[in-house]
Amino acid sequence: MFWKTVIFLFIASLVLRFVLKYVLPIARITKGMRQQMNDIQNQVNQQAAQQNQKKRVDGEFIDYEEVK
Repeated sequence: MFWKTVIFLFIASLVLRFVLKYVLPIARITKGMRQQMNDIQNQVNQQAAQQNQKKRVDGEFIDYEEVK
């Protein structure tokens, strides 16, 4: 009975060490990257909306030179 408890605690400590050392940092990095990607997407959407507002109205005259 004593050895079963010792082995269980040893295995539990290994699992906990693995989770804290590898799984948790990867989850944090993934969360940070996802937040950065959302921020970039929001900036792109805002810029696209601003460019759509600045488009010329149909009927405006645009100067150009003929190429011969």
